[in-house]
Amino acid sequence: MFDSKVTAEDAQRASTPAPVGTRQRWWLAGLAVVAAAAVGVVLYQRAHAPPPPAPAAAAPTPALTVSIAVARTAPVRTMVMGDGSVVAWQELIIGAEAGGLRLVEAPVEEGQSVKAGQLLARMEDSVLTAQLDQARAAISEAEAALQAARADLARSEQLVQSQSASRQTLDQRRSAAQQAEARLASARAAAEAAQARLDQARILAPTDGIVSKVSARIGSVTAVGQELFRILRDGRLELDARVPELDLAQVHPGQPVTVRHGDRMIPAEVREIAPVVAADTRLGIVHIALPPSSGLRPGMFASAEIQGPERQMVLVPEAAVIFRDGAPASFVLAEGTGRVQLRRLNAGARRDGMVEITEGLRAGEAVVVAGAGFLSDGDLVQAAR
Repeated sequence: MFDSKVTAEDAQRASTPAPVGTRQRWWLAGLAVVAAAAVGVVLYQRAHAPPPPAPAAAAPTPALTVSIAVARTAPVRTMVMGDGSVVAWQELIIGAEAGGLRLVEAPVEEGQSVKAGQLLARMEDSVLTAQLDQARAAISEAEAALQAARADLARSEQLVQSQSASRQTLDQRRSAAQQAEARLASARAAAEAAQARLDQARILAPTDGIVSKVSARIGSVTAVGQELFRILRDGRLELDARVPELDLAQVHPGQPVTVRHGDRMIPAEVREIAPVVAADTRLGIVHIALPPSSGLRPGMFASAEIQGPERQMVLVPEAAVIFRDGAPASFVLAEGTGRVQLRRLNAGARRDGMVEITEGLRAGEAVVVAGAGFLSDGDLVQAAR
């Protein structure tokens, strides 16, 4: 049986305070309990919180209003393009045939039309005329000597027959006659040479044509071979058009050509294709005959459209062809989606507001015309009404 009375010793122990270490342990334990409770509350709230609302769907990009055209096929005459300079069909260089003669007359000017045999220039010919007169006099003298020699020969032949002259005398007369004939031939040759020298003092046009250059100067003394004039034979001009080597197979003599010089269009014709292609440029020369009424001059620059056979080609308006990264392209409308697709193209010639498409587009496909420059691949568009 226990005694319920508290002894003095027990009262003294109860009144004595607990050690410091014991109090700190109780304080830390309480703090841990509070923190655990707070964490539990947070986890509970997260577990039972309603799901976050779904993000609002992005608004569709508004459609751009564009104009649409449909690619179509049409018969198109193929064209081979080229350009080059206008040149003379044949340019004749007229020079002096005689040297040491003074030029006294040149009655023609550059650009003047001349006929074959027309006087272009005349040299001082008084000395040459005198030489010709002297040669003609020598002919007369040789003719008289020959006539006398032949008469002597005839008499000698009669005397020999009558035995009044010796055979030796006859031979001498026959030799004298032959010598007279030779002197006459020499005199005639000298006269012809004198006439030729005199003719060389007159420069005549060798053919019909147009004087393209005059180098002759009045008062100058000419040298043999010195250039005096240049003449465009028959006044014919050509365009030496440079054409890519791969296109030369489509060009043939006689094909019609349209030559363009500025705003002018001149009908012409292929005359000949040069047999050699330049190794550095891979271009060949097509000689295109120009009409006399072309109005062009040698040295002018012009372009040429050589017309080939007709063939079916896909055509689109010029505005439908844009350039992206330096290459031609078009925006093609995808059927049923309202979106456009950027399509790379191989474009051909342009004429009458249309462009030939050789690759990348089929007939019947819709392409964007107005507004194509503002689009990107995959954009939503609306066709203008």
